Amino acid sequence: MVDVADLILLAGQLILENGGETFRVEETMVRMALAGGANSADVFAIPQGIFCTINGGLQRHTRVVRIYNRGFNLAKVLEVNRISRQLSAGILTVETAYNELLRVDGLPRRYPTGVRLLSGAMVSAGFSYLLGAHVGAFVSAGITGLLVMLVMEFLQRKEVLYFVSLALAGVMATVANLAVKWFWPSVQFDLAIIGSIMVLIPGLAITTSVRDALFEDLVSASIRGVEAFGVALSIASGVGSVLTLYLWIGGTLP
Repeated sequence: MVDVADLILLAGQLILENGGETFRVEETMVRMALAGGANSADVFAIPQGIFCTINGGLQRHTRVVRIYNRGFNLAKVLEVNRISRQLSAGILTVETAYNELLRVDGLPRRYPTGVRLLSGAMVSAGFSYLLGAHVGAFVSAGITGLLVMLVMEFLQRKEVLYFVSLALAGVMATVANLAVKWFWPSVQFDLAIIGSIMVLIPGLAITTSVRDALFEDLVSASIRGVEAFGVALSIASGVGSVLTLYLWIGGTLP
C-alpha cells in the first residue's frame, strides 16, 4: 500500500529537480494529497528541500525531503503535471500514480551527448547571427560553442564544481576566439565571443526566479537569483581574466 506522503513527496521532488517553480511544487502536492484521500496538506518548498504536513483525520505527520540534484528537464515536469491531473480526475489511483512517477523518475535526466553538443553549436551561432554577426563570427561562434559544451561535459564527468566549470569554460571560449582572431583578424571578435558563451547563461533559472517572485515566493526567488548571479559572475571571471591577460601582454581588441 503506497502512502500518500510518499506519492506527493516524489512528485514535488521531480518538479524541483527538473526546473519547476516552487509555487508549482506546492500547488501540485496539495492537489495530489487531497485527491489521494488526505483531509488537508500544508507544503513549503524551497529549491533545496520540501516540508509537508498531511492531515489524514486522526493522524497528522510531517515529512521532509532534501533536494541534492537540480537541473532542467521540463518534459519531466510536464509528465508530473499530467499524472497530477489524472489523479485528481480519478483516472489513476494513488498506487498507479506512484508507479507512473517512478517511471518518470527513471527517464534519462539529460538529452544524449551528441544532441547537447550540436545544440550548443547551433545556439551559439544563432545568437551571434541575431546580434548581427557576419559569416566569420557566425562560424567562429558555432565552433567555440561546440568546444564550450565539450569542456562542460568533460568537467561535469570529472565532478568539478559547477561554478569552477563555468569559469573554465569561459576561459576556453575566450582563448578559442582569440585564436580565430589571430588567424582571421577581420572576424567580429566581440559578437563571436558573446555568442559562444550564451550556451552557459542561466536564462531559465532567471525566468524561474522572476516567476517565483511574482507569486510571492521570495525565499525561492532570492535563492535562484543569487544562483543565477553566481553563474554570470563565474562566466565573466573566466572571460575577463583571459582578456585582461591578453591586453597586459600587449594584445589589442577591436
